[in-house]
Amino acid sequence: MAHKSFDVSGHDDRELSSLIHDAIEISAQWRTTMDVNVLVEEKLRGLPDDASRVDVVAIGKAAREMSRAVEISLGARVHRRFIVSSEESARISPLDQAVRAGEHPVPGTGSVRAGGELVSFLDANENSDGTVFLISGGASSLCALPMEPLVLADLRALWDAVVAVGADITTYNKIRAATSRIAGGAILRHVRTHWSQGLIMVDNVGAGAPWVGSAMTYDYIPNDDEVMTLIAALRLEESALGEKLLAAAQLRSRTLMGAVQLRHENKVLADSELLLHHVVVHARRAGYDVIEMGSRVQGEVGHVAHEWGEELKSFRHASNRLCVVGTGEVTVEVRGTGRGGRCQELAWRMAEELSHFERDAVFVASSSDGRDFIEGVGGAWVDTGTLTRAKSRGIDWHSIVSDNDSFRALDSLHQLLPGAHTGWNLCDIYLAML
Repeated sequence: MAHKSFDVSGHDDRELSSLIHDAIEISAQWRTTMDVNVLVEEKLRGLPDDASRVDVVAIGKAAREMSRAVEISLGARVHRRFIVSSEESARISPLDQAVRAGEHPVPGTGSVRAGGELVSFLDANENSDGTVFLISGGASSLCALPMEPLVLADLRALWDAVVAVGADITTYNKIRAATSRIAGGAILRHVRTHWSQGLIMVDNVGAGAPWVGSAMTYDYIPNDDEVMTLIAALRLEESALGEKLLAAAQLRSRTLMGAVQLRHENKVLADSELLLHHVVVHARRAGYDVIEMGSRVQGEVGHVAHEWGEELKSFRHASNRLCVVGTGEVTVEVRGTGRGGRCQELAWRMAEELSHFERDAVFVASSSDGRDFIEGVGGAWVDTGTLTRAKSRGIDWHSIVSDNDSFRALDSLHQLLPGAHTGWNLCDIYLAML
């Protein structure tokens, strides 16, 4: 789905138009200097001596690109491949028999089918020496296999519960891992090679690599008290779903008793800190003085917007060109029936913060994976005049916030960023220009 973007060149204020252009360009230029092939080759150095036949398992939004990078690095040593990615990514190469398509952000029939096939793939080792796991964001949704008595419909209900309370991604990942037949290290019990290695593309800022893909290649077997704490965080204590989650976790714990009998090592391939570094480099090259907000920007979307607004106010009288930049992931508690995504929600909140500025200012929120929940949308931008233009079209800022309908407002103003598969998944990019 294509969405119109605002015609920056036609903006009444030529200086502000240039600022908007710079902000959008800088938020995207990191993709021209970050090279997944280089990163993968570096991490694969020092593989065990018996690495002449290697199986590759790639799961997540960046699965195809990571898998291809391993093939370039290892060449003929790649023996078998199993790739699970999004439907959007799978369409890029429909003839590749190694690619399975799952659903995201809510697991579907394709996800569960992929989970079962993954177990079969690993169990049927054909004399390979080692297994390389490539895990990126979305893995636990794209490739899912719930423990009994949970069924696919329960995974949908679990997602609805997470959205309803605005739970952070780590809480969601923990409850999924605790009730999965493959996540939380369960899949390592099916590896039949001598060794395995995990390369993780980190897309969360709260808990880091261990919780990408619901700890797919990290052991996690919580006790009943831990599981009940997670269930309570989702307000499911007195529900049938809560009872099924606890039963699934208990059965899983009994099934996975004992340590993994396997030489396994996990390594971080790339994370939000690396992403921030590349964005900062491009901002400085463009002639801006840079203020870094860090690589762990997180929290409720309204609180984050307020923090950024206060930070920007401290520079409102400065005469130099400034770029305030951070990477991370905000949380949104969905209370309305509208449409949007994390980046769109944050941008719309920032429109109110910027409306009080006397100095020209622009804010961009962009998803590194190229999809801000809605297909075809990669994020959004706002400036000091966004609310004025919105009011002229009969769009009320407060109504949009209460109904979580940022997409409708920003689409009407042509202030959405176009989105498409990028091959990366490294949190979101937040960038303010003064």
